[in-house]
Amino acid sequence: MSGHHRETYGERAPDLTGPFPKPAAELGLSTPVGVVQDPTGRVWVADAGNNRLLVFDRSLDRVLGQVGSLGSEPGEFDLPFRLAHHPSQPRLFVTDLGNGRVQELAYGEADEGGVPVTVERTFGPGSDAFHPNGVAVREDEGGLTLFVADEFYHEDAADTRSRVVVFDGEGDQTGSFRSVTRPSDDPVGLYWPQGLDTGPEGNLLIANTGYGQQARAYGRPPYYANVVRCDRAGEGVPFPATGSPVLDDEFAIPRAVSYLPDEERIVVPDIGGGHLYAYSPAGDRRGEVPSVIAPDIETRRFGAPMAVAGYDPGDADPTGAIRGRVLVTEALDHAVSAYRLRFVAERKTRLATVDGCRRRPGQFDYASGSAIHRAPDGRVCWVGDGGNERAQHTAAGLDAPVSPASLTANRFPATVEAWAVGEETYLFAADYSADAGAFDDDRQIHCYRLVDGEPEHVVSFGGWGYFGGDVRLPRGMSVEPLDAGRCRLHVADSLNGRVASWVVNRRTATVEDHDTRGTFGHDAGEFWLPSDVVVGPDATYVADRSNDRLQYDAGDGWEVVGTAGYGDESGRFLLPTSLALADGYLFVVDLVNRAIKVFETLPAGGIPDEPVDSFGTFGGQTAGGDLWFPAMVSAAAHDDGVTVLLPDSVLNVVYRYEWTPP
Repeated sequence: MSGHHRETYGERAPDLTGPFPKPAAELGLSTPVGVVQDPTGRVWVADAGNNRLLVFDRSLDRVLGQVGSLGSEPGEFDLPFRLAHHPSQPRLFVTDLGNGRVQELAYGEADEGGVPVTVERTFGPGSDAFHPNGVAVREDEGGLTLFVADEFYHEDAADTRSRVVVFDGEGDQTGSFRSVTRPSDDPVGLYWPQGLDTGPEGNLLIANTGYGQQARAYGRPPYYANVVRCDRAGEGVPFPATGSPVLDDEFAIPRAVSYLPDEERIVVPDIGGGHLYAYSPAGDRRGEVPSVIAPDIETRRFGAPMAVAGYDPGDADPTGAIRGRVLVTEALDHAVSAYRLRFVAERKTRLATVDGCRRRPGQFDYASGSAIHRAPDGRVCWVGDGGNERAQHTAAGLDAPVSPASLTANRFPATVEAWAVGEETYLFAADYSADAGAFDDDRQIHCYRLVDGEPEHVVSFGGWGYFGGDVRLPRGMSVEPLDAGRCRLHVADSLNGRVASWVVNRRTATVEDHDTRGTFGHDAGEFWLPSDVVVGPDATYVADRSNDRLQYDAGDGWEVVGTAGYGDESGRFLLPTSLALADGYLFVVDLVNRAIKVFETLPAGGIPDEPVDSFGTFGGQTAGGDLWFPAMVSAAAHDDGVTVLLPDSVLNVVYRYEWTPP
C-alpha cells in the first residue's frame, strides 16, 4: 500500500493579480531558474517553485505581470524552468518541466492587467517521459531550430545517458542525440544535460551536468562534469584552445551555459562552488567570479547560480556598449539579481535584486533536515530551515502548524536529529556554513537541549578538516543510545567519504571517543559523497549517494545493495539521498527517480534486492505531494503504521505521509 499524503507544512506564495505594476518586494520567489531580458528591457523570470513566470521592469523594482499558474492547460505550468527568447520576434520559449513540454509564448505590451501572452505552439509529447530542462534557439536561412535538453531520458534502466532533442519551428521533431563526438577519442555521453545556448557561429553549447556522476572512465565516475560544443546533429565542434569539443572538465555541478555576445564570453554558473566561470569563444579561461577579496566589492559566493543572461540597464554609453552586466538567478537565495562583473579582476558588484523574502513563520527557505520525536503533547516534527538560520517545529502534535525556533550556534542548519532520553529531548543540527579556512575553529555539529520546547545550546563539535574529530559537509545523522546519559552520534561525513561518530555525554555536556569508518572509493566499505546514515538494532545503513547504491554493515563488514539505474519500484538508484528506519522498514529517498522506496529489513540486518513499496511523484504540485528536490527523510512508527516526514528543498515545503505496511 503506497504512502498517503496527509499534510504539507510551508506557506506558498500567492498568485499576483492586477492592477500592475506592483512593487517587487515581498514576492516570495521560490527557486527561480530561467531568466531573460526582452528587447523592450523587461526581465522575465521562471519562478519554478511557484509554477509561474514573473515579468519585471529593467530595474527589477516593479512587477509588470504574472504569466500562468499551476496546471496543465496551455499557458499553465508545472515547474517552468528554462527560458529562451526568439531571435527576431516577441516570443518566449519556456520549458514546462512537470508537464513534459516546451511552450512558445507570444507576448504583447504591458498594461494594468499585466503582460498579455498567447500560446503559439507546444514542443514535445507533453508526457512524464519527457523532461525538458534546457532550451536554446537558432535561426538561419533554413528557419527556426529548437534544441531541448531531455534531462532524464533513458532507453533502458541501466543506460543513464540522456539526450538533446531537435525540433523545427513548426514543433516537429527532426532529430536527437545522446553523445557528442570527438575527433580522436570516445564520444562524450550526455548525462542529465540542463542549460543550453548557442554560440556566435550557431553551434550548440551544453551543460553536461551529470557527467561527473554517471559517466564511467575505467569503470568509475570521472567526478567532474563538463560543458561541450557540437552542431545540430551532435558532431563535436572543437574549441581552438582545447582542441576538443569539451570546454572544460573541472566543474562540480554546471547547471547552465550562456554565450554573452556583448561580452564575447561563454559563462558557466557552477552551483557546486557558487562561482561563474568565463571563457572566450575560443575556449580560453578568462576569469572566475568571485574569488578575490577587496574592501569595496562583494566576495560572497553566488547562492547556487542557475542561469546567466545579458543585461541592459538602459544607461549604456553612446557607443552602445553594455560591458560586464548580467542577470543571474540564484536558487539558494531565491533571488534574481543584476550584477556588474569584472572577469579579469575576478569580482562583482550587485546593481539590483529581487529575493524570495521567505522569512515569515511557516515559510521555509531551504527546508532540508527533518526529525520526529515524542513529546508530552504527542509526536512533534523538527525541520532545518537553513536559509533562515533557524529550525521550525510543530509545538504540539503533528497536526499543529510549524513555528520558528532559534538555533543560536547554527548559521545554516541543514540537517537535524532528535535524541529522546527519559523526560528530556536533545536536538542535533549540522551546519552547512562552516568556513573551510577556519578549520578546527569552526564547529559544524551543534547539540541543543529542549527546554519548554525551545532549543538551548549545550555543546558544539566537528571542526572543518580531514583529521581526528573533523568533518567536511556533514549531512544525515543518526543517534545510537548507549545508556541514560550517553549516545553515539553517527554522521555522514560527505566530503571526507566516510561515517564519523562521537559519544555525547548529556550530563557533562562533553563529546569524546571520535571514530571514523570508510574512505573515498567505489568498493564495499568505500563511499563517494555519502549523504545519510541510520543505525538500527541489527545493522548500520549508509546512503552511498554518488555511487548510486546503499551499503550496510551487520557486523561482518560492509555489503553493497543496488546499482545505478532508473525505476520507481526497483532496487536501482540514482543519487539515493537519505534514509530512515522505522518498524523494521528502511525508507530510501531516491532523488533522480523521485521516489521513496521502502525495504523490509531482513533478519540480522540485511536488505533485499527489491523494495516492498515505492511512492512519490515528480512535479511541482505541492497539494498532491509532488517532489522536485526531496531532502532528508525521517520516519516514526505508531499503532496504525509509519509517519514519514520529507522536506523538499526547492519547493520549500515539508510533506507528511502516512504509510501502512503491505
